This record gives sequence, structure tokens and C-alpha cells, in this order.
Amino acid sequence: MAYVALYRAYRPRAFSEVSGQKVIIKTLQNALLHDKIAHAYLFSGPRGTGKTSIAKIFAKAVNCAHQPNNDPCNECDICKGIDSGSIPDVIEIDAASNNGVDEIRDLRDKVKYMPSVGRYKVYIIDEVHMLTPGAFNALLKTLEEPPKHVIFILATTEVHKIPATILSRCQRFDFKNIETSDIVIKLKQIADAEKINIAPDAIYAVAENAEGGLRDAISLLDQAISFAGETITEDDVHQVSGSVAKKSLIKMLLAISNKEIPLAMNVLKDLLAEGKEITRIVNDLILALRDILIEKTTKIEHAKYSELLSVFSTDKVYFYLEILNQLQQDMKTTHQKRAYVELALIKMMEHQQLKTIDYDGVIQGLKNDVQELKEQIKMQPKQVVSNPKQLKPLVTIKQVENVLNNADKDKKTLLQSGWSHLKDYPKAHLKMVAYLLSQGDLEAVSDTMLLVYDDLNLCKRILDPETKKLALDIFNNKNHLVDDIIAILKTDWLVIKEVYLDLWKKGQKKPKLPPHDLKLYLEEISEDNKVPEIISLAKEYFGDKAHIKE
Repeated sequence: MAYVALYRAYRPRAFSEVSGQKVIIKTLQNALLHDKIAHAYLFSGPRGTGKTSIAKIFAKAVNCAHQPNNDPCNECDICKGIDSGSIPDVIEIDAASNNGVDEIRDLRDKVKYMPSVGRYKVYIIDEVHMLTPGAFNALLKTLEEPPKHVIFILATTEVHKIPATILSRCQRFDFKNIETSDIVIKLKQIADAEKINIAPDAIYAVAENAEGGLRDAISLLDQAISFAGETITEDDVHQVSGSVAKKSLIKMLLAISNKEIPLAMNVLKDLLAEGKEITRIVNDLILALRDILIEKTTKIEHAKYSELLSVFSTDKVYFYLEILNQLQQDMKTTHQKRAYVELALIKMMEHQQLKTIDYDGVIQGLKNDVQELKEQIKMQPKQVVSNPKQLKPLVTIKQVENVLNNADKDKKTLLQSGWSHLKDYPKAHLKMVAYLLSQGDLEAVSDTMLLVYDDLNLCKRILDPETKKLALDIFNNKNHLVDDIIAILKTDWLVIKEVYLDLWKKGQKKPKLPPHDLKLYLEEISEDNKVPEIISLAKEYFGDKAHIKE
């Protein structure tokens, strides 16, 4: 016997076997139970969502010998005859190939004949939107007032192409995409019946790739069985469908988050070498970011991308999605799709707006830390501090002001020209200091250099007298360029820079900066001083603005 495709072998034969479309099924079942059968129905919705299957079940049910009932019995001669095609009372017409006026006129001439066995003659016209305007006009009168023994069921995936005059004469049912969970249940039933060993992740991957179409899901399962045999893994499904595996998406997203351009490009190269379509890669990246956004905002217990939730802020996900959505539009009008994708990946890692998002994230993290500190301080037992810490600032706002007011652009350009070589500094005893310098950004220089770091500890390390002496040896190796080095946090620098530029624009040629806590102190602690660790941490954040109240 010839092989029957799974989607045909497991086509539902009763309403109880249909996946999804519960509202439509309940409405049709109530119509059957109360004998309120309309003369024309319009089934519209995406492909593979059950339009034709439900139409056939309904056609059986209205003719079933055991009516009234909410389902065809599938046992009587009429049900069996309709299933086998031996009873001609259910007529299926493909409007894509029979869309002319002559075909509809022929149909109109035949509707007057009584059904041969059942109560109703049922016409199922598939892809009805393909009919020509003339054919629709020919159908119109018959559709409005058909003989009492005739039912029309029109099915379409493009309801907007149906004339309003036709729509107004039908009971309309809008089919929705089937939920992934319902597709998974159906696929499990088929796998059990066919004795196929398929991993749960693989079933879920099949259901996701179907995008709400059960027929597509069953066809993909059939294809995966042919590819992998009786044991199917998630990778097998991705190979057959052309979709991108979750592990590859995670690898690429982590590379983007860590701004590792070579790694991101290698992942893209490997995916293309596997035969993945470049448009599918972009689409799957968008879907992954959508899932991350949903998981972050809804706090799903068993998230698909739980390891990435802490890596991506909500603002960063929105930024990435904006770039990828624009990329999808750009790729429609170019033959250089790969180049566009590579440029988009670089933009996701190097764009100026991304720096602002990262800084906002740092500031928000600091705010959260401050709030946590406040809560922890409240819970600390009260202690008497006999000798509080004496705090001496390592860098003052006045020093920063002097550097900015006496900045030498030529000297800064000269120093920056060799900045990239610091990572590979040749002198062994200065390698560590040179590398530490390379981690900072040179923002201004007079007789003193102003360095900016992302981390407070890096600032303190470069301000250590011994480290600073070695750093000055590097810069003054050939010519004496600088006398001192100061370093501050990048979050503080952004605030100071904005204030300084604002004062300069208002006419202050030598702006005087207002007080600002740079959070960099040299702590002098007496032997008797016994302060809880949490208080020390608070002092590190707030400096001399922190006061311990009894």
C-alpha cells in the first residue's frame, strides 16, 4: 500500500479530534444540536488551522444518520461513505483552478438536484478568494437564496479579497493560529501512535517552527522522521527546518553582549556554512530577543533564556530589536544581505547609543546597590564607634577643573596616538602598569593626565603612589610630558563633562565646577576602630557624606 502522509493519515474525523478553534467548534456543535443550520458559512484564517477539516466534519455531521448530535458518529453508512468519497453529497471545489464564470454557472445549475443519500448537499469551495469578479456575481444569487437542501462552506486565507456582498450572506468564522501547547499535544499523540522516539525539545521545536499551523507541524514531523529515522533530536529538527538552534542563538547573543565582534562574525559564518538562510537567522534572533523581553517582564519560572536575563537590560533588548527590524526592511531591497547583517551586528556592539544605555544601566545598578545598602544598614546592630575613619580624598573636583581649564589638545593627540600600544608594552617590569593604563580612557591632559575608568578599583590602583610613579616613567620615557595622573569613574565623568560644557556655553571661559563627590578616598583607620563591613561599604559609596546615626 502506498505511503500516506502523516497530515492526511491523522486528519481529524470528528470535532473532538480537532486541535484548537474551541469557540468555532462549540458554535457549530450547538447549531447541530438545535437544528439551526445556516445556508452559507465562511471559514477564514491562516493555512493549516483546520478550515477544510472542520468543513468536512460539519458536512458529515449534518448528514449523519444519528442526528441530532454534536459530532458525526463515523459509524453509519453515510459517515463512512462520505469519508471514502463514495457518496457524492459532499462536493469539494478548488476555486484556484475552477474560478471562472462557466464553472460557477455549472454549479448553479446542479444545486437544484436533491442529495442522493443524506439530508443536505454540501459544497465546500476552497480558496474562494481566487474566484473572478464575474464568478462571484454568478454565485451571488444562489448563495443568497439556495435550495433548502444545499449548504455552502467557503474557505479562504485572504478574507479581504472577498466582496462585501458575499460576506454579508455568510456566517463568518475567523480561525486563529493554533496554540503551540495544542500542537505539542497533537504531535505527541502522533509520535506515540507511530512509535517514534522524539525528544521533548524536538517536539517543541517542531511546534514553534510551524508558527500556529498544525498541518505545517505534522508535515515537518514527517520530514524529520525521514531525515533522522526513529530517534529525532532537536538538532535534527533545526537541520530539516532551516531554523537556528537555541545554543547558537545564545552564543551569538552573548558575543553581542560582550562586544566580541570576531566571535559574533564566526557564529554567523558557521550558521551560513550549515546552509541557514540569512533572513531566517535574523528572524530567529528577533524571536529570541522577544522571548527574552517577555521572560524579563513576566518573570516566567522556567524561562528558555534564563542564563541571558541578567545580561540584557530591557532598554538594550529594545535597542537590538530596533536595529534588527530595520535590517529586515533593508534586506528586502538589496542583494548584499550578508554585508547588511554584518554591519547590523557591529552596530549592535559599537553604536554610540549603546554606550548611553550601558551607562544608564550602571547608574541604575548603583541606585539598586544604594537601596540595598540602606536596607542592610537598618538591620545592623547599633555600635559605638570611638574613632571614626579619617578620609582623605585621592582626587578632588578642583584637580579635575584645573586639567580641563588648562587642557592641551596637541599633547592629548600625541599621547592617544600610542595608546593602543600599551597592551603590548615591551618592558617587562612595566607591562602590568601599561595594561592597567590601556583599560582607561584619556579624556584630557595639561601637566596632569585625566583618566576615566568603568571600575572604582581600577581608579584606586592607578592612583597608588608606586603604580603612578611607574606610569609616569612610561609617559616621560623620551620627553617629559606630564607631572601627575588623576583618575575618576566614568559615571562621574559624564556628569562633570555635561556640567563643564554647559558652563562654557554660558560664557565661562574657565568654568568653575561645583562640588562633586568622586568617591575616591584614602582611609586612615585607627587600631581601636571597629566598624561593621556594611558601614565600610557605605563609606566607600558615599564618602564623607555618609553619617552613622545611633
